[in-house]
Amino acid sequence: MRRSQFLVTTAAFAGASAPAIAQPNLTTVGLGLTSKTANEWAEYVADQLGFFAANGIKVDFVYTGSSAAGAQQLTAGSLEISEVSSTQVIEAIQGSAPITVVVEHGTKAPYLLLGKKGITSLAALKGKTIIVGGPNDITRVFMDKVLASANLKPDDYTYTYAGATTERFAALANGGVDAAILFPPFSYRAAGMGYPVLADISNFFPSFLFDGFAVRPDWAKAHSDVLVRFIKGYLQGVRWLNDPANKARAVQILSATTNSPQDDAVQTYDLFVTKLHDFSSTGVPSNATFNPVIEALVRIGQLTAPAPPASKFFDTSYVLAANAQLKARR
Repeated sequence: MRRSQFLVTTAAFAGASAPAIAQPNLTTVGLGLTSKTANEWAEYVADQLGFFAANGIKVDFVYTGSSAAGAQQLTAGSLEISEVSSTQVIEAIQGSAPITVVVEHGTKAPYLLLGKKGITSLAALKGKTIIVGGPNDITRVFMDKVLASANLKPDDYTYTYAGATTERFAALANGGVDAAILFPPFSYRAAGMGYPVLADISNFFPSFLFDGFAVRPDWAKAHSDVLVRFIKGYLQGVRWLNDPANKARAVQILSATTNSPQDDAVQTYDLFVTKLHDFSSTGVPSNATFNPVIEALVRIGQLTAPAPPASKFFDTSYVLAANAQLKARR
């Protein structure tokens, strides 16, 4: 498998709290990410500002193209850790995949639905083609509810699929679809290009666990120290990102990493950090955050009632250990 690696630096940038001195021998961890969007922002911060390295970790970023592919590669042992959407991880575990969520990652649904130029309402999507992440993707869950709010029935539109926001953005820009559900900063780029915003998904799902870091329990048990050190570096990145004093540098990191205009990155910061508080500073998954996802899957028939308990899908032991060590370090 080809893995694209980012250089690690331990330099302290303006506004950043300097991490501890990096260990000379770094343990490489393969981390599956769907694509380069704002959802991966804290990981890029932790990497580029040296928080991973300060905890003895070198992250090998692997772009899987979809949440389903991330879950599959994790299950097959090609990755040590992968971000997987909450709906996908539930589906995978229900299908006997040996994975579990160990860190709560994105906690909101900051998507926008954008239409082809000339389409200005949800009702105008009748008879049109809409691109989402996949047949069982979390974006499909979101879109089903949004379209139903406009009294559109499943037979009124056609779904087509692409797992990564970057691919869905390209499909909209190339005229291949009539509407696309996009993640920032690409949603803002499309809006800036004149594509009309048809819906703000966060208005329909004000509290919904988007995704988490998943691992194989056997790997986690055998490499608990590595996993805890990875989580510590990630959480330091989250806490740095959530500090308003670091906004300018955070915007620069997102803009450069996703090749996005500065203005789009600023809007993304204002949405993610200021408005939605998307990244949990503790990363601890819970029944409270998983239950709305389970209830949504039952409503659309992807889970059969009675649904399994939320605790089936996550393990808090590693993230709690990471939080305890970070607290003790203060």
